[in-house]
Amino acid sequence: MSALRVLSVGLGPIGLEAARLALAGRSLELVGAVDLDPEKAGRDLAELLGLDEATGLRVERDLAAALARARPDVAILCTGSTVPAVLADVERIVRAGAGVVSSCEELLWPALQHPELARRLDAAARSGGSAILGTGVNPGFVLDFLPVVLSGVSRRVERVRGVRILDAAARRLPLQKKVGAGLAVEEFRRLVAAGRLGHVGMRESVALIGHALGFDLDEVTQTVEPVVAERRIETAHLVVEPGRAAGIRNLGFGRSGGETRVELVLEMYVGAPDPRDEIFLEGDPPLHLAIEGGTPGDAATAAILVNSLAGVAAAPPGLKTVLDLPPPRLAR
Repeated sequence: MSALRVLSVGLGPIGLEAARLALAGRSLELVGAVDLDPEKAGRDLAELLGLDEATGLRVERDLAAALARARPDVAILCTGSTVPAVLADVERIVRAGAGVVSSCEELLWPALQHPELARRLDAAARSGGSAILGTGVNPGFVLDFLPVVLSGVSRRVERVRGVRILDAAARRLPLQKKVGAGLAVEEFRRLVAAGRLGHVGMRESVALIGHALGFDLDEVTQTVEPVVAERRIETAHLVVEPGRAAGIRNLGFGRSGGETRVELVLEMYVGAPDPRDEIFLEGDPPLHLAIEGGTPGDAATAAILVNSLAGVAAAPPGLKTVLDLPPPRLAR
């Protein structure tokens, strides 16, 4: 069996780590790398990855040219969080005959907020004979896929509750800023109201669970609140004074007939004392799954992207979700 030809599109922290894993995979051949940043264009990928030996892959800015030159089987796309932001690139890739595995959060369940664009992507994928998948750790695994898998040993599930607590103090500066660490509470709330703070993908996770477990949800909502620091917290990148936002608390709810069937809790803040992932299924039997320390966000996201490549390459054409494909496994 020949190695899958892989194109890496978007070389931020997640994209670079996914490219690193693709380079190391025996069943994968990284054939190109694309990023719009002029600081990265033209450089050997090894420079960006901190490798001693050149890869022979120069970072390109023109996606269409890279697709024509590299002729990939599948692309890893790490460029945006919303469907409108990645639409043009996804369409361009699938029309070139390559599949797409993307970290775009809204692609987990794109029909929720963008039904027309979802149909458009599905048509483009079918026309190109390839598949599209949005996945990651959250959304894509911890708070959505894991509860669905856990339900496989249930006779009945009445309610799902998922909890993910992440200590942002150990994460990179962009993540700490993304969760609002250090902001005055008033500024935090202003940015939330403007749509500039909040976890993208929470509602998509709720919708996916509801669909998978047949909850027939008629309401999917999300709330965003600040976690306020009670003490001074200092990270390698910033300082949070007492009374200011240490990070974010996102809550997602799925209701049917006024009854809450899905409740998801995501807390990302500096100084979180007990990082963990937990899944609770109320039903027969009641089930509780706990991952002490939580699933590492960046590293695990890169891994699940790469580990999903083979499944997407082998999938029938069209827009897919994590429910449509076999569970990803470690790429060899």
